[in-house]
Amino acid sequence: MDQKKRIPINKWTKKYYVDPVFFKSQLETKSVNYLKNQNYLDFKKISQILKINYNRKNPLGYVLKTQKKIVGFVGTLFSKRKINHKNYIFCNIHTWVVNEAHRISSHLLFDLLIKKKYVITVLSPLDRLCKIFEKMGFNILIMKYRVVLLVNFYNFFHKNSFCLEKNLISIKKKLNNKDWKIFQDHSNPSFVKFIIFNENKKSDFSLIISKIIKKKNYFKVLNLLYVSNGKFIKKNWNLISVKILKEFKIIFCGQHFLKEKDCALPNNIALSLNFKKNICVKNLPSKIKFDTIYSETIY
Repeated sequence: MDQKKRIPINKWTKKYYVDPVFFKSQLETKSVNYLKNQNYLDFKKISQILKINYNRKNPLGYVLKTQKKIVGFVGTLFSKRKINHKNYIFCNIHTWVVNEAHRISSHLLFDLLIKKKYVITVLSPLDRLCKIFEKMGFNILIMKYRVVLLVNFYNFFHKNSFCLEKNLISIKKKLNNKDWKIFQDHSNPSFVKFIIFNENKKSDFSLIISKIIKKKNYFKVLNLLYVSNGKFIKKNWNLISVKILKEFKIIFCGQHFLKEKDCALPNNIALSLNFKKNICVKNLPSKIKFDTIYSETIY
């Protein structure tokens, strides 16, 4: 996979180049400065995403250049994942910005990614950009987001045989190679990682990769980014939710999903909210169990 070669593109009278931006390179510094000067971007948020290290052999983004000047940038989060026993390279797009005078050529930033046939996801597209992605061969899907209230006093008085385990050694003993890799890839302490299991049947368990986020600056939500056994969590949610509430002192839990069967949060909870938004995907495996790990939605 040769991504270090410069890609020349002739577009009418201008000559454009798309260059990959690698960690700790001069081009990374120039790209960061370029993004800092984009007044309508939330640079503080983007700078956090740019520090993510899932696989530093891949670029953190690509720049569009003309006459040795950066005129555009697309931010990428690469990850290697195994879906249904087949290996895939995922590329999540978190930022796409091009100077107004050069926007007619903005799609060129995606040429190499599309040519390589990566699984490309755009989970936070502006509504007005969805049509542009559609013209580039992306599918527009509806991603749902459910937030549920964890407080249920009735469940506090039931006997609870479920345990929440955060010890690294104990977790490793339970995980298969796929889930252990996901666990290691999310080693940053900002992630909340644990296993839920039934004390009476310890073979029944689920790994959860999550993150505590603040909504509207006044209440916190434990967002479930990855759940290895969603059916187990949903079936036993009444008691599992009590364990989560007591452990993290948080009264809301949320999860993004495409299909109801992939959501670990029940849909019959009275105090819950459901939201919808469009996302753009290309080459998404047909039988994938959708989740939001390895993406910018964790911030």
